[in-house]
Amino acid sequence: MAEAHSGGVRLLYGVIIRDRCKTADPDTLRAYKKVAEDLLKHPNAGGGDKQELQDSIKEIDKALGGKK
Repeated sequence: MAEAHSGGVRLLYGVIIRDRCKTADPDTLRAYKKVAEDLLKHPNAGGGDKQELQDSIKEIDKALGGKK
């Protein structure tokens, strides 16, 4: 998923993951966390996209705290 904006293409994975934290079950949240962690390892992960993914991982951890 990508959003075109001035200067290139911005990935929206972090935004989508954070939105799904509101309704996803614990197993799905753990899968999203693994995907976000893997995306952070990619050499092109940087800038706002990297921060968005880091924020989504924090949101997942917060959501998992209430959904054991």
